[in-house]
Amino acid sequence: MKARIPCAALALAALAATAAHADFNAALADYKAGRYETARRQFTAMAELGDCSSQFNLGVMVLQGQGGAKDVGGGVGWLQAAAANGCQELVGGRVAALKGALSPHEERTAADIMAHYGHEALHAQGIVDPELDCRERVAATVLQSTAPEFPRELAANHRNGLVIGELTIGVDGRARDPEILFAAPDAALVAAAIEAWLHSRFTPASRNGKPVESRLQVRQPFNVAGGESWWSSGEYRDARAAADAGDPAAGYLMGLAATADPQLGIGPARGTQLLIDAARDGNSKAQYWLGAQLRAVAACHPQTAGAAWLRHAAAGGDAAAQLILAADLVSASPTDAQVSEARALLERAATNDSYYVRKHVVALLAASPIEALRDHATAQQVAFKLALGDIQSDPQMFEALAAAAAAGGDFAGAVSQQQTAIRKARELAWNTHAMEERLASYRGGRAWRGDLFAP
Repeated sequence: MKARIPCAALALAALAATAAHADFNAALADYKAGRYETARRQFTAMAELGDCSSQFNLGVMVLQGQGGAKDVGGGVGWLQAAAANGCQELVGGRVAALKGALSPHEERTAADIMAHYGHEALHAQGIVDPELDCRERVAATVLQSTAPEFPRELAANHRNGLVIGELTIGVDGRARDPEILFAAPDAALVAAAIEAWLHSRFTPASRNGKPVESRLQVRQPFNVAGGESWWSSGEYRDARAAADAGDPAAGYLMGLAATADPQLGIGPARGTQLLIDAARDGNSKAQYWLGAQLRAVAACHPQTAGAAWLRHAAAGGDAAAQLILAADLVSASPTDAQVSEARALLERAATNDSYYVRKHVVALLAASPIEALRDHATAQQVAFKLALGDIQSDPQMFEALAAAAAAGGDFAGAVSQQQTAIRKARELAWNTHAMEERLASYRGGRAWRGDLFAP
């Protein structure tokens, strides 16, 4: 990993050449301005993701007690991690000079940091050189695609479009639980793309010869005769130039586009690297994407399940990551503290306008078996926004609306929404047995509790 600027005017290092990384430069600017707490917090976030220059600078600040407590053992540990992750030249002989004077407690502190943030530890977590392939699994593929209906307003403007998303492909080859990652030129295409995906058929993924449920990244182009492609627009050219210049948000966009469209000219391998770089550079969307990809191949690489990336994405405001972490916290036998943390994450995610996030937030707050997690008022508020959206083809959405109605005691409304969910599911040839059990509960005046979207 290439070394970047060490902190200016520190005893341990002289000022080096300027770096391109926006967050790193912001942290350095905060340091120069004497905003040590902010700088230390930013360097810590980047250090945890394996940026060796940030590890070096954090080590220097910890050694000097700038922006927080002075900790010689912690400072040495971060310097050791910086050397292990590619900044040996920057660290030089400083560790050897300091290490001999450490107390046993300080030695343990330094060793603990290396155990979590050294090169081998970060590689094991999928932070450094993440392994996104699963050789034991054959990925799901499109078997029969359904053409979407092109929105008239876009066709009239002769604008082509593209929607990129992810779907859960069940062992039955049916698509469920759509999540939108990108839509251009605007969100008017999303509902049509989702309806087309839900009506398409897929060959399910397989592992050791047996079909398994999986997530699949998909793309849906919208082309009109003589229409202008988004890839030829000035917006795209600006984004590509910004990505080439190292902008993390543009890198995420270009990386995602390249992994979805091989005709773009960037190539999927380069696209994946752009996404990894954007994630390491602090882009929360890229961090979520990378965490989700690692989670998808966890059966092959269980030690690299993407948790670290998801935590950083959630801290950076990504609602989908907040949703996943909340669900993980309450998936087994959670403590009161874990339930409280999950509730806080869901409250933050509930303010997001993502269809995917809203649907899952409603399901958890309305139907969770854990009473302390349920919040029927918030579930109903989010459900109201969900119902007003353009997406009306997803049976799971109506199941979420039904659960929210039942949570608030409106069983007539719950029955109506659940009946709609079942009707739409039958049109898609889904197995509706579990859905009909929930309908029976609502007809009996009972709210249903459990995982609303379990296969």
